[in-house]
Amino acid sequence: MPFDNENTYIKMVEKHQETEFHKKYEEALKLVTKYFEMEYPNLVVEKIYEKDKLEHVSPLDGKTKVGTFQMSSKETSEKAAKIASENYRKWFNIGYVERSRIFLKAADILSQRKFEFSAILSYENGKNRYEAMGDVDEAIDFMRYYALQLIENEGFIKFTGTAYYGEDSKSVMKPYGLFLVVAPFNFFSITVGMTSGPLIVGNSVILKPSSDIPLSSYKFVELMHEAGVPKENLIYLSGSGGRVGRTLYTNELVEGVVFTGSREIGMKIFREAQEKRPKVMVTEMGGKDTIIVTSKCDIDKAAEGVARSAFGYSGQKCSACSLALIDEKIYDEFKEKLVAFSKKLSVDDPRKKDTFTGPVINKEAYDKFINIMSTVKKEKILLGGDVKKMDGFYAENTILDNVEDPNIERVELFLPILAIKPMKSLEESVKFVNSMDYGLTGGIFSEDKNEIDYYFENIDVGVIYANRRRGGSTGAMVGSQPFVGWKMSGTTGKGTGSFYYLQQFLREQAQTIVRA
Repeated sequence: MPFDNENTYIKMVEKHQETEFHKKYEEALKLVTKYFEMEYPNLVVEKIYEKDKLEHVSPLDGKTKVGTFQMSSKETSEKAAKIASENYRKWFNIGYVERSRIFLKAADILSQRKFEFSAILSYENGKNRYEAMGDVDEAIDFMRYYALQLIENEGFIKFTGTAYYGEDSKSVMKPYGLFLVVAPFNFFSITVGMTSGPLIVGNSVILKPSSDIPLSSYKFVELMHEAGVPKENLIYLSGSGGRVGRTLYTNELVEGVVFTGSREIGMKIFREAQEKRPKVMVTEMGGKDTIIVTSKCDIDKAAEGVARSAFGYSGQKCSACSLALIDEKIYDEFKEKLVAFSKKLSVDDPRKKDTFTGPVINKEAYDKFINIMSTVKKEKILLGGDVKKMDGFYAENTILDNVEDPNIERVELFLPILAIKPMKSLEESVKFVNSMDYGLTGGIFSEDKNEIDYYFENIDVGVIYANRRRGGSTGAMVGSQPFVGWKMSGTTGKGTGSFYYLQQFLREQAQTIVRA
């Protein structure tokens, strides 16, 4: 079967089913409340309840209790590692075709329940309906794409010929054993993709979800078990990264770690996990995503592309534009149009149909926004700059004019804060971007092919776009736009949703048989 992106909303609009989309979503918003205020166990073959608990409250209002989850103990974590490590060979030995079949079945189940999962995300991490559905769609895409890649590559088994007379040799890619997945809050699809990669090729996986999206992650693991993944091979453990994560990533039975999150935590795991011996480390550690706007751009297109990239999901995407470098010849005109367009992007309860930007994820992010803005001079604030006076954790979409503060210009903020800066030339802008520690996503707006070519040839960034109005540095699609970080943004140089991704979780074995 050929791979096709799920793209629910776009496809329903094309079929004149937009009204049906909204009806199904709003029905799901009511349906999923039945899952709230319940206690959810760890899933370590059996259900395990711990002494210590975690309460998750929705950022929509700061009041709605999504659920109670377990703070995994050291004993439970070590038990999980032992079970998962001992049983990975059984999962690998069912063969790549059967594992792929199970993943395709799981993708179909998730597709049937996608409105339910997207509604959970709106409550759980505050995504509007379009972004929540896009997130679930991407999760489905990851499962299908990796399954089809595994089949297309015949399980990564390749005959390598005869070195000496009478010998037959082949290369067989085999799993390491057990991977720990430490997932972020901002994308359910990242949780699914990070889990799917090592699991589908035959490893066992322990998923330690973000404490800000524990319910959707729990439901995902349940779904995978329903589809046929053995409970011994996919384990769910909730809890804090410092307590649960460290117990596991330093455990001798854990062969590799898949991490998405902050640079600080990513580097801590990278160092400590390998203190005793090498382990596979697949990490994505964010970005300082910058869009360059040249004097040869379509200014309306550029203003929209920058704003959508900066303020989609409250700037809480590792691909969100938080810095825009604008040719000084058009700086004032661009600034005016950027502010005008950004004012149209409503900040409100994401359950509402017309909301573009919802809340930030939690009180910590809310307070961080307040603290950052307390350092900015009022005359530098072109738009926003304050929190919203409403229940929940809402911050205004904020544009800052040439702040020249490295703590804003060069640090990942993960908030709806966009800094803009005048530049003399494209060459100067590219040099500025390349001087960054990060290299995740970026973009350019220019109608000049030579400028675009120069940008593509010289920028040290993993994912780049030219003239993308829907989001100048955001929105990579599985299969066609691998999502990969350079420099401090990642450790492997190979992207998710890519034909290179799965081999990172396999090790090569050369096998030779001598004929009698």
